Amino acid sequence: MKIVVYGAGVMAQYVKDSIISSNNEFVGFVDPLGNGDFKKLSGENIDYDAIIDFSHFTLIDDVLEAAVSKNVPVVIATTGHTPEQLKKIEDASKKIPLIKATNTSLGVTVLNEIVAYATKLLSDFDIEIVEKHHNRKIDAPSGTANTLLEVVEKNLDGDYRVVYGREGESKRQPKEIGVHSIRGGNIVGEHTVIYAKNDEIIEIKHEALSRKMFSDGAVKAILYLKDKPAGSYEMKDVLGINK
Repeated sequence: MKIVVYGAGVMAQYVKDSIISSNNEFVGFVDPLGNGDFKKLSGENIDYDAIIDFSHFTLIDDVLEAAVSKNVPVVIATTGHTPEQLKKIEDASKKIPLIKATNTSLGVTVLNEIVAYATKLLSDFDIEIVEKHHNRKIDAPSGTANTLLEVVEKNLDGDYRVVYGREGESKRQPKEIGVHSIRGGNIVGEHTVIYAKNDEIIEIKHEALSRKMFSDGAVKAILYLKDKPAGSYEMKDVLGINK
């Protein structure tokens, strides 16, 4: 499979290595600033079978245009898309197979499933989500933490209030979900969901030791999409969790 990588940053380099180690062909990097092999994809005569996007959400139009015009699958691993951009992604999924993932780690995919099950069983526990990343990360909470929050909320009955960080002199209220972000050093990524009640605490945690797990997962995802009909797929489809 001939795979082009949208983006030319650190993650894009990992994706290149994962493509090559999986015995597929790396076509090149795409970067509008000129740091890659190509400045854009749409309208260009470039031979590729698939796109993996690890760039920036503002570049999604070129990614989708190119994928639809070439009729190739795409894995979108960027976050922060506007409602209008999400609608474009949805429209594109009617024409090509695609995966939009806040986290392409296979372990995090399993983490989401475990958290869904645990939340149903521990709905009367206090639930807190803690995520840690390096000091260069711009967004907070992380996209993965937001996905975990969605998983928790989906598996709770009734309305819950989300509290981002804590300060002041008020105690924790019932039906709250706490979300906390920590930034420091070179932490690759760590996500923990805490369930606490009375005299017991249960923690479900995933820690990334290298960014390679994200690139390996993205390549596994794009290979899964090969020959699939148009549609919007998820990382758990890649692992066969939906079967």
